[in-house]
Amino acid sequence: MQKRAFFLKRLNDHVQYLNKMKGRLAGANTFEPTTCRICTLGQWLHGEGTKEAGEYGDTMLTLFRALFEPHERFHQASAEALHCQQTGDELGMHRALTEMHTLSSQLVGILLKMDAVPAPAVSNRHLSQHG
Repeated sequence: MQKRAFFLKRLNDHVQYLNKMKGRLAGANTFEPTTCRICTLGQWLHGEGTKEAGEYGDTMLTLFRALFEPHERFHQASAEALHCQQTGDELGMHRALTEMHTLSSQLVGILLKMDAVPAPAVSNRHLSQHG
């Protein structure tokens, strides 16, 4: 249960960022986008993420590593969308927003796959045998 909450938190962090960015583009807030290393998900990816994912084995590490590229591109698309909005390029803003959504779907898919990876097996050596 703890693992599920952990990966759902990472998923929520990303979705909250996306929603704040969409609000900024719609003129509903003054959210300032960050780089891929500063957002909450990025801090985890570039911090404790490798260690935490490694505790679940190779499958989890492979999924973890797959987050980096679309996450970086997501932040680049966010910056591009804001830049286009500020320069009056509506079409460019909508293209970048579409790319953000595409990359967001990839990130969400990977995080959901990570959530589905079974927890490491617990040793049965400490259990008594009945016979």
